[in-house]
Amino acid sequence: MFERILFPTDFSEPSMKVLDYIPALHEAGTREVILVHVIDSKDVALIASGGHGFLGTVSNQETETQKQLQAEIQHRIIDIRRALEKQGFKVTVLTPVGNPGKEIVASADAERASLIVLGSHGRSNIRERLLGTVSEYVIKNANQPVLVIKRGKDTRG
Repeated sequence: MFERILFPTDFSEPSMKVLDYIPALHEAGTREVILVHVIDSKDVALIASGGHGFLGTVSNQETETQKQLQAEIQHRIIDIRRALEKQGFKVTVLTPVGNPGKEIVASADAERASLIVLGSHGRSNIRERLLGTVSEYVIKNANQPVLVIKRGKDTRG
């Protein structure tokens, strides 16, 4: 039923908690994991501008910043990919640039994912919110079922 799942991660503890649930999905028929880390275009602009906010940054700086971020992400994601492959999954890695919620939904559609599995909060966790803004956007806009993994009671932040 859920042969191809999309697993978006920002490498935060709540998003990485999803990895605890993927083996059960394998037993239920999941064969492929599409691992997605969205490079937030706002972060690219901020980094390219030297942290001074968006003041009309040079596009070459943004391109170089994107390349640096993609290299860093590929380095961080390799361990996740290897662990999933050891469990018998085919793994595809995507690192789109843009708005995280929109890119996750677009990636799920483009890759024909049958399920999106994500953590309830990411890096921008706000204690007062029930769900993170990205999680909330995905739930409201995805064309696929969405499985939200709640953070554990031991997770802080």
